[in-house]
Amino acid sequence: MTGATRAVLWMIAGAACVVAMSALIKHLARELPLAVVFFFRMAFAIPLALPWVAHHGVSVLVTGRLREHFLRAAVGALAMWCWVFGVKHLPLTTFTAISFTRPLWMTLTARVMLREAVGLRRCLLIALGFVGVLIAVRPEVHAGVAVLVALLGGAVSSITLIQVKQLTSTEPAVRIVFYFSVFGTLCAAPFALAGWETPTAAQLGWLALAALAAAAAQYCVARAATLGEASVITPVDFIQLPFAAIVGYALFGEPPDLLTFAGSALLLLAIVAIVHEKRKPI
Repeated sequence: MTGATRAVLWMIAGAACVVAMSALIKHLARELPLAVVFFFRMAFAIPLALPWVAHHGVSVLVTGRLREHFLRAAVGALAMWCWVFGVKHLPLTTFTAISFTRPLWMTLTARVMLREAVGLRRCLLIALGFVGVLIAVRPEVHAGVAVLVALLGGAVSSITLIQVKQLTSTEPAVRIVFYFSVFGTLCAAPFALAGWETPTAAQLGWLALAALAAAAAQYCVARAATLGEASVITPVDFIQLPFAAIVGYALFGEPPDLLTFAGSALLLLAIVAIVHEKRKPI
């Protein structure tokens, strides 16, 4: 197989992992307080980084940028909480459609934080993408708060990507993940303790599986990024939508809505066009 073909297959696998993780979180959020689910979602990511620490030694965690790691974790924890909230209160297809807004937010965030040029054409494409979002969430207009929180999560997560980009100038990826997991868990702990409910052994197993699915998704996307160009792999990520529609209907009785798919198609068109856009202003 060519590198592009393998990149596409890795992206499909990553999309399946993301939908599986979302489904597990949605199921658990129906049985446990949201803050408890959020806490364990963060905490169970820590053990996944420990083999790396054991292999390289504790000295690999030494950093002169602890404050930046904490700020990245605090902002990332907020994005993660918005994500868990959206998954719980919105149909899986609707939430998945909203999650695709991150590239749109990323363009705006890069303009503000990194002073990257954004031309008129790209601004129009961003506007087109958000029109697609409005169409996609129209069936769930009654769930206004959940929609706004999910959109906020996309905006905040775009800030975390900028923070990660700045950290990678001196910090290896796994160190960033480790401190994000540790500090994120500390940020989540007070909220979980305020309404604590001890998960059962089965629920702990599902929570651990959700964390594993998240790690697998990140690995798959990273592999795809090394094998294929962004213009090739970005559209493939939208296969999450039919996956989410199937899982949402089969497990949660959520019938798919044509408006969600129509709006998502418009959003996909805008994002693919943005990926192809040159960075200089037009």
